[in-house]
Amino acid sequence: MRPLFHLLATLWLCSVSQAYAQDAPTQLYIHHRMVHPNLPVTYWSNFGSISIPHPSSISPPGTPVTFTPSETLLDDLSKFAESVDPALEESLYQVAVGRPELSEGIWPMSVMKGCLMSTSTSSSITIHLSPSGEVLGLDYFLSSIPPNGSCPPSSDTANSYPVHNTTVFVKIPSSPPSPRLRAPPPLTPEGVPVSPVPEKTFLQKYWVYIVIALAALLISGPPEEPAASGNGPKAAN
Repeated sequence: MRPLFHLLATLWLCSVSQAYAQDAPTQLYIHHRMVHPNLPVTYWSNFGSISIPHPSSISPPGTPVTFTPSETLLDDLSKFAESVDPALEESLYQVAVGRPELSEGIWPMSVMKGCLMSTSTSSSITIHLSPSGEVLGLDYFLSSIPPNGSCPPSSDTANSYPVHNTTVFVKIPSSPPSPRLRAPPPLTPEGVPVSPVPEKTFLQKYWVYIVIALAALLISGPPEEPAASGNGPKAAN
């Protein structure tokens, strides 16, 4: 009896731990760097971390999550400014979600012009997840960007990359409504579509009523003539 009790208790603990592991949040790490086509490639630095809730609690429009910046964020931004001048028009700021199972070259990533970084004080990151919680893509936005997306004049560009007030959202794709399919046409035993029955004409539909109306008119006969009145002029004797 006791071994059976221990077996049931073990199975219950396994099921509870598995359910807890499924509902437990997932930790994701966001990385960033500055690159320029004419300069050596810089290494990724830790931008911060977020805690992703279970996909069942994420709404399609987007759920905000807590973002914890990296402790070395200020030092990394200073190194970026030393390696890539913010005034360079071809500089690019890259933000990516690190996935250990993938190589860095194919991380989900978003790119922004580096010259626009100094003109904004806040940013937002939207991480797109699959229904199972897998990272599909990443969008990075700045609070203020010129309508034409051009870089500001070099004189208006700061010599450093500021720390932005970053807000992070996670989204899952919403399923479109299922199409309403029409029923397939009936087939004959030979597999040929059954031809629809031709629609009847007006006479074919209502000939019985027309015949009844005509018969009623014939039976009733012509209308009676009015009787002659006796008040007319009398003939002379």
